[in-house]
Amino acid sequence: MNFWEERYQKAQTGWERGHINHAFGDWNAFADLEVGRVLVPGCGRAPEVEAFASLGWQVVAVDMAPSAVAFQKEQLQQYADRVEVIEADLLTWQCDEPFDLIYEQTCLCALNPEHWLQYEQQLSVWLKPGGQLAALFMQTNKEGGPPFHCEWSAMQDLFKTDRWQWPNTEPLHSVHPSGIHELGVRLSKKATT
Repeated sequence: MNFWEERYQKAQTGWERGHINHAFGDWNAFADLEVGRVLVPGCGRAPEVEAFASLGWQVVAVDMAPSAVAFQKEQLQQYADRVEVIEADLLTWQCDEPFDLIYEQTCLCALNPEHWLQYEQQLSVWLKPGGQLAALFMQTNKEGGPPFHCEWSAMQDLFKTDRWQWPNTEPLHSVHPSGIHELGVRLSKKATT
């Protein structure tokens, strides 16, 4: 049994909010974007998958825990025509066609930092040039994990400006029920990469 499936089986899912992340609303449910294809990597049981589907997005949700995948499939039966839920390892999974938007929430911080560069490269491959990465970087301010601390300067080094366009705004601040918080930013993939 993989680590994440074991956490679901033991009901040790402290990363779950039980409601949509405030960042989703702060980003106005992405109403500024034309509805298209969205990827939710490491989706778990996040309600944002259903939220995107209800707004008309074609959603692909990926997780490696069978319990999370089964939950999403059960929850999303009414949206079967526009939601695909896949059980896979995100470090090796490949998509058939790139996405307009990727909603990155609690996936990066769940990965050991030694895999972050590989994951960033995957995100770039999955996203269309000009597409957006809505990323929420977990701020634990402590060693170890998961969740691993996603230091803001480390994220700027990871998501380099030769591939990603950073906005000229302060990061969004999203409080987690556990008392920690995330810094949110919407990056655009540069067309030249």
